[in-house]
Amino acid sequence: MGIGRITTVLPPLSQAVGYGVVIGIGLLFAVGMIGVTRALKKYLHEDPAKGETFMVADRTVGVGLTASAVISSWAWTTAMLSSATVTYNFGVAGAFWFASGCIVQIAFFAFLAIQAKIKVPRAHTLLEIIRTRYGKTAHILYMFFSISNNIISVANMLLGASAVVSALTDIPVTAANFLLPLGVVLYTLAGGLKATFLTDYIHTTIILILIIYFSFLTFSTDLIRSPAHLWDLVNEVSRKTPVAQNEGGSYFTMKSLGALEFGIIHILGNFGLVIADTSFWQKGFAADTAAAVPGYILGGVAYFCIPFSLGTIMGLAGVALQSNPKFPTYPAALSEADINNGLILPFVAMTLGGTGAAGAVLTVVFMAVTSTTSSQLIAVSSISAYDVYKTWINPRATDGAVVAVSHWACVGFGIFMSAFSTALFYGGASLGWTIYMIGVIVCPSMFPILLTLLWRRQTRTAAIVAPITGMISGIIVWLTTAYHYGDGVISVATTGASLPCVFGTITSAFLPLPVSVILSLVHKPTRYDWAELNTNLQSVRAPKIDEESAPTPHSWLPEELSFMHRSAHLAGWFALFNFIAIVILFPFPLYGSGYIFSSQFFDGWIRVGQIWTWFALGVAGLLPLVQGRKAIWIVVSGVLGFGGKDKETERASPASTRVGSISEEPKEKSVAKKALV
Repeated sequence: MGIGRITTVLPPLSQAVGYGVVIGIGLLFAVGMIGVTRALKKYLHEDPAKGETFMVADRTVGVGLTASAVISSWAWTTAMLSSATVTYNFGVAGAFWFASGCIVQIAFFAFLAIQAKIKVPRAHTLLEIIRTRYGKTAHILYMFFSISNNIISVANMLLGASAVVSALTDIPVTAANFLLPLGVVLYTLAGGLKATFLTDYIHTTIILILIIYFSFLTFSTDLIRSPAHLWDLVNEVSRKTPVAQNEGGSYFTMKSLGALEFGIIHILGNFGLVIADTSFWQKGFAADTAAAVPGYILGGVAYFCIPFSLGTIMGLAGVALQSNPKFPTYPAALSEADINNGLILPFVAMTLGGTGAAGAVLTVVFMAVTSTTSSQLIAVSSISAYDVYKTWINPRATDGAVVAVSHWACVGFGIFMSAFSTALFYGGASLGWTIYMIGVIVCPSMFPILLTLLWRRQTRTAAIVAPITGMISGIIVWLTTAYHYGDGVISVATTGASLPCVFGTITSAFLPLPVSVILSLVHKPTRYDWAELNTNLQSVRAPKIDEESAPTPHSWLPEELSFMHRSAHLAGWFALFNFIAIVILFPFPLYGSGYIFSSQFFDGWIRVGQIWTWFALGVAGLLPLVQGRKAIWIVVSGVLGFGGKDKETERASPASTRVGSISEEPKEKSVAKKALV
């Protein structure tokens, strides 16, 4: 292998193609977003030089773009690459647990987003809420947890994406690590959070179209003619090499101990990721009040198809095709390194469609890593600007100074993550390692954050001690069990094994809950007044010099509060229903019975996933266009010179001109609210 490469397989695409995609398309998006940002500023009065616009998109993002952004936030390179990998390892149960390990969290976060809007409608970051309620020590502690979350998330994405880019184009991994964030940094600087929403829409639409392409490609070649043919081919493999700890050694069963262990890690880890990730909170703050719950619910339901359908089809195709002479590693079996680096998807695509399909994989990976990295950049820049610079360095910073710090933070974090991911790569870490151990790091602050918004009695001491206890205990359990099951060795291999990560993640996630409750009750806390949270948030910030952009205390009208409480109940019940149905009632009877899918059952399984993908494309690709048709017409007609700012637009406030994908007009908001209630 060449320096910085991760596989012996010859790349199907040239370095020129790789650099063209990684640099060219990235810069194209940057230039495009600069143009779009200027058009939005001119015709819809949206100015990313203002803090509210740059950080939370003026809090007017509608249902369509919110749903698209939710899908994009979870459509990591991990979702595409690792869902195929766990299916290759464990069978259909792997893809199912990967998908179900995401949908419940998204539904639950819709509930949290509304709770945050009710209690702190003017917040920019989660950490502002922490500081307002618990003070500076807690603020610093949770800043550490949030930034750790962002770092491990981006490292996970870059490790997988750079491995695929290197395998497909022969670009060194180090070069890919530094070049992939380049375009993201540029267009994020140009447009702030609104740029992230708009690129989320474009990226998500392209990803879903290409997933549909992979689905059709798989079953339209002589190698795999139909789901039934795939079922036959995979069963031939399992008869020769049964899957360990699967019922009957079959790939077509939910009774898979390895998949179940992965499911536990994935569900808990993703809860930690969502709750401690500032980027999710920002998108919740940015969503229009009427759009937050339906946007998150639609996005969560639509997202399910990405790991479920793509992972099932491409993972099992990898099992079926690995003995085919067209498979890239033939006659050798896939190496452990190839599997851990997430190369099942690109190798299957190369086998089925040659260079064209390899180019499609490269495009999917690029779209996924740049879109999700953009959200992380905005999250870290917001923390740097509001929670570091404005809180600790210059409390009287102007709006322009805050945005400037955000810009520098975007650049700095992009450079740091490129270097950090490269260091992990040369240290032997891979996509597979990060996806298993991630829960140990991101879960300790999960329950204390939930209790911050949902329980009046959590004390400052409990909020500080509980996550520290959880992280220290989780790491100790993780490393000691790795030492035990690894025959006295602690290494990348042993710490990335399933059982140490299961035990470490469970400890990190659940220990802080009883610690927080016990410490809170021992101190006999007073019941916290939620009204103080919003009022005190304003007093924590020093007055701004820029009076035009200075925030004002916000209170909801009684009918608005009533609507939001009903929305919160809807989101809460929907999350509970999802958990019971998808995590308990559907998989565990199949697990307990040891049922092995028949050919007909598997055919239906595949068809459901394909239909679901078309539904997701409608939600992410068409709904924002339909809702945003008026705003799009205003911008397009203005740019082309036959419309532009008409009298009604000029008289209207900025918020009233943002329609649908950007926001909805007051009448449309009212209709949306009535439809939800």
